[in-house]
Amino acid sequence: MPKAIRIAAILLLVLAALLMVLAFGLGRRATPAPEDMANKPASTGVPKRMLVVANKDLPAGHPISAADLSIAEMALPPANGYTAIADVDGRTPAMNIAAGAMISAEQLLQGIAVGIKPGERAVAVPVDELAGVSNRVSPGDYVDVFMSLQSPAASGSGQANPQARLLLSRLQVLGYGNADVGQARPASGEQDNAVGATAPEPGSRAETIASRDNRGSTSSNGDAAQARSAILAVPVQDAGRLLLAAHSGKLFLALRNPGDTGLADEAIFATPAPVLAVRSNLEGAAEAAARPENRAYAGIDLNALAGDNTTRAPAAAANGAEPQRRRAARPASRQGIEIIRGTTPSNRLSSP
Repeated sequence: MPKAIRIAAILLLVLAALLMVLAFGLGRRATPAPEDMANKPASTGVPKRMLVVANKDLPAGHPISAADLSIAEMALPPANGYTAIADVDGRTPAMNIAAGAMISAEQLLQGIAVGIKPGERAVAVPVDELAGVSNRVSPGDYVDVFMSLQSPAASGSGQANPQARLLLSRLQVLGYGNADVGQARPASGEQDNAVGATAPEPGSRAETIASRDNRGSTSSNGDAAQARSAILAVPVQDAGRLLLAAHSGKLFLALRNPGDTGLADEAIFATPAPVLAVRSNLEGAAEAAARPENRAYAGIDLNALAGDNTTRAPAAAANGAEPQRRRAARPASRQGIEIIRGTTPSNRLSSP
């Protein structure tokens, strides 16, 4: 074999070996090792989103303002966090939130307390089918509260003098029975109507058992619908009136259109006298007594609630009220002895 052919064959063999080594290296680099697959971070592949985070440390119990929040890009599942600052503005943390941390629903206060406006209190009142508009009231509705009350002055005299009037206007219902405002309601029949379930054969024992279960379920749902209490958002200065009326009389809820904003004008009626009098030797006490919290602290009694203001009774008599009738004084009798027999004037005899 010529020497040139032998050298070419050797070069080809060396080139083939180099190509094999190069191919093996590229194959190992393209296929990741099992250890690398196990240590691969779980967040890889999760798209990043713009979420609401805290600009500073947020202590529990203090409302959050928009200035305390900002938007940051974070790689989290779609179910976590808020995407708009308006959804968190005004909410109250249930725990301390560190600066830079994402704001989640679990960190904020929940329940009906979130829906109470400043200056309002959540007050529960008893209701039944008649007082609750045949149980047509739902959380979030607006109602007027009417009061039926027996006058305490008439009760003391043994006379029946009941009264009924509007007590409070346009109160929001925060809860009715077991339902609260903002609470999701399960769809009716969601558990009973299973997908793919076949109806029992008519006349069979299975149909009898199913109809008996349906009657029991309907009865239990009817009992659950009979609410015993309603939670109303009441201005703090009116909470005492509502509680006293519920204790001494009966309350009736009247549903109203949410767009109807008409209210009773209390300024044209006499203000009920409070239980506690304002101290006259304190400067600015009269102005401070007009604050809603101080009006609630001053309280109200049953006479004032019923409109029987005993302190104004003498003034009413002096302003033209009919005075109590008294027997006319007898005229001076003539000198002598007067003998009266019976009740008619014809039987009256006089002697000089």
